[in-house]
Amino acid sequence: MNNPVSLSAADMKAQECDADLDEDLIDFEAAARRPLAQHIHNSFIKTYKPVLDDAPYRSFATMAEYRAWCAEALPEWLGYGRI
Repeated sequence: MNNPVSLSAADMKAQECDADLDEDLIDFEAAARRPLAQHIHNSFIKTYKPVLDDAPYRSFATMAEYRAWCAEALPEWLGYGRI
């Protein structure tokens, strides 16, 4: 027979989903109250990029020279290599 106190797995999952939606709604409403300037400020994250951030500028005479420098000097995970 059905025990009114125990919840099925589906009922527990539905309650978790409802709780997640409530939490998402609270976060959304809080974000909606923030001014645009705050959204823009929060959108930009400064990430240090090795080698690229170590000099104020670089200049190259040709694109080939730039590509050779990228291949030699930059870590592959930065994504500046040739495919």
